[in-house]
Amino acid sequence: MAPSAQMADQPTQQVGGVSSRKLLTHSLASLLDQALLSGLNFALGLVLIRLATKESYGVYSQMYVAGIFASTVIEALITGPLTTIAPGKTIAERARLTTLLLRFQWQLSIVLAVLFGIGSGVIAALAKIDAHPVWLGIAFALYILANAQREYHRSISFIEARPRRVLHTDAAYVLGVMVGVGILLLVGYLTVPAILLVLGLANIAGMWRSTDHGLASPTSMQARNETEYRAVVGEVLQRGRWALPGALVAWATNYSYLYLAAAVLGVAASADLNASRLLLMPISLSVLAWSRVARPMVSRLFAARDWKHLDRLAWASIAGVEIVTIVYVIALWLALPWLQAHVLGAKYHGLEPMVLAWGGYFAINAARWIGSSWLTSNDQYKLLLLSGVACLIIMLISAAVFIPLYGTWGAILALIIVEVFDLLLIWVVFLPMLRRRQR
Repeated sequence: MAPSAQMADQPTQQVGGVSSRKLLTHSLASLLDQALLSGLNFALGLVLIRLATKESYGVYSQMYVAGIFASTVIEALITGPLTTIAPGKTIAERARLTTLLLRFQWQLSIVLAVLFGIGSGVIAALAKIDAHPVWLGIAFALYILANAQREYHRSISFIEARPRRVLHTDAAYVLGVMVGVGILLLVGYLTVPAILLVLGLANIAGMWRSTDHGLASPTSMQARNETEYRAVVGEVLQRGRWALPGALVAWATNYSYLYLAAAVLGVAASADLNASRLLLMPISLSVLAWSRVARPMVSRLFAARDWKHLDRLAWASIAGVEIVTIVYVIALWLALPWLQAHVLGAKYHGLEPMVLAWGGYFAINAARWIGSSWLTSNDQYKLLLLSGVACLIIMLISAAVFIPLYGTWGAILALIIVEVFDLLLIWVVFLPMLRRRQR
């Protein structure tokens, strides 16, 4: 690994194991990977919108967001800190680190799978949701466990600058989902538990392709040195103890509107919100594709205090995602009449204005997300927590005022207000403050 001084002289030649020539290729591979996942989520959402009831799609939407909650916990405690720490390690140290943390990953994901499986079953029984509580709990637990493992191996591949391996992994996952959902459609059994079961099994199929040793087990990952294992876990938890509260607060800020709208307006309202937001999700996933490739590079540039290249990367990134956002929203707006007539159907009539509102939200969100990635890459989890708490307070106040007044429109308005506040807080206050401190 090159020392910091050398990195300052040659910041773009070798960053995170990726040469400047390969960075564009890796970014395109990551973008294609996210396009696959976005296309899958988009297609599955459209199938449910067209063939399932609003109530079923509303339940699926809330289950999917609960799955994001579980992924957020693991990202904050393991893969997020790992992405920050690993670029500073040698190849051998990095391999040992990821092997040790895989054991911790299994332990945490099993606990989360059990808790979320039991919780979903209990809530389904109490709320009298149109899904068998036991089967719903089992299917959701499998999905949580398998998805966590696949995401861990994807993170390792990104850290090792091997996005093409991620692409192969996710291609197998997408194929598995397509085959599984196709079978459900043929037999006429498109239920929420069945879909979650298909997603869980497809994650296993994809994970098998993501690692040379196949599907590892917790026992096979037992560390020969318990002291070393505890030290590694302690290193990531030192960051995770700040990252987790911030991540959970951010999740609540970004997704609580779905549950608040369902509580105030009914489950069908959450279906309307998710259906209109679904059409814009490729923008969010494109930004995520950028961040997975760029974060190791940003971490190195921060360590080298290379503000020139950081500024250049920041402006290029913001310009790129905003251009993608504008082009996509225009194309989607032109395609909306056809989508309304042939895909969305009469159940979701009148979503066109909501799509434009979501377009504005995602344009602001993309620029804010880049700033959040800068803070994460600079190990600033305390600032992210402070930002998250402030945003959650604003979100709850805005939602409480605007959802009763404007219905589903109020939920989107509350999110836009929060994103504008967070964008200004990060780019105008936090990042300039960090630069002054580190000069």
